[in-house]
Amino acid sequence: MRKTTLIVAFVAALVLFGTGCDTIVTLDRPTVSAAALDTNNGGTLRLTWTAVTDAASYEISTDDSVFTTTSTSFDVSTPSARIEVRAVKGNDKSDPAIIDCKVVETSSIVLYGISDVNPDHPSGLAFTTSGTASAMSLGDANKAALDFVCDDQQASVTPVGMINAGDYSWPQNAKVNTLMDAGTTDFDAFELAAATGYTTQLKTDQNGVYALWLSSSTSWTVNDHFAKAKIVSVEDVGGAKKVTLNVAYQKIGGLRWLAK
Repeated sequence: MRKTTLIVAFVAALVLFGTGCDTIVTLDRPTVSAAALDTNNGGTLRLTWTAVTDAASYEISTDDSVFTTTSTSFDVSTPSARIEVRAVKGNDKSDPAIIDCKVVETSSIVLYGISDVNPDHPSGLAFTTSGTASAMSLGDANKAALDFVCDDQQASVTPVGMINAGDYSWPQNAKVNTLMDAGTTDFDAFELAAATGYTTQLKTDQNGVYALWLSSSTSWTVNDHFAKAKIVSVEDVGGAKKVTLNVAYQKIGGLRWLAK
């Protein structure tokens, strides 16, 4: 009797396993590419990936939301510092593919207006391809790298403003960098640069936050980059202006997102 009971219990367990449990599937991590779209001049990031074997759908997580799609592409239009894409089948999810959209920050950059006579005082701002920024002199050795110049002489921007380096003949480069007032003093909360309304020369104020569009042409391309800057302080030093600023640069080409 005991043997018969054990056999019945074993058969019942097999039936339960076969009808009530999903087969465990180990899904590959999606290989994801991300590119800014020309829609609204880079306000949208398109994610694309190759179909993952056995995946039934894909989960896209942003800073604030989670989306599901059965497609192998997805457009994200809300700025996010980090996006994750997972393959999904039932309760099984792959490890995430991570798209890092966080801006690269550089703090406490000190620039001096071009009226400053001290040769050790830099008046130029330059970004590297990795997104870091630095203060540079206006000498010929730096002319190709310069993005903006701190100007305290031109009447249109006095007492101090930021001007595209390509607007000058000393040194002059082919850049067409522009900027605009973001309309806020909250540097961290400013997460989306505008698509229009920029100028190559702009008066700047203490506590002001500004969107920067770094370009070599007058129209948007995926080779452009966007950044933001906050003027932390403006001081008078020996008859010139000393400006301290924080900047943050979006390293994905053409993308206007500025989330931290």
